[in-house]
Amino acid sequence: MQGEPHDALWQDPQWNDQWQLLTIAELAASCGLSEAELHELVSYGVLVPANPGEPQSTFSVECVFRVRKASRLRDDLELDTHALALAIRLLDRIESLEAELAALRARATYRLL
Repeated sequence: MQGEPHDALWQDPQWNDQWQLLTIAELAASCGLSEAELHELVSYGVLVPANPGEPQSTFSVECVFRVRKASRLRDDLELDTHALALAIRLLDRIESLEAELAALRARATYRLL
């Protein structure tokens, strides 16, 4: 899949510092989900604002990757927002378990040496 020309900015550590925040409108515009869908993902706990409890939600640029993945899942699998939230949680869990397994394998390999 070809990236957008401005995708390099999201990945540049100098540009992508902890202080760079996006409004929900900016996040929606860059990711292909509507603001209403983003609000639902926030309510399901899948997307966490950088400033919880504030009236105007803002998001770190790392959320761009997460929301783009959600957009692809929604489009490819024709998921409603609730099913999309579940799919993202399951993918997060798989990623976590794979990282844990890799760490355990590395530790076991180290012990054999």
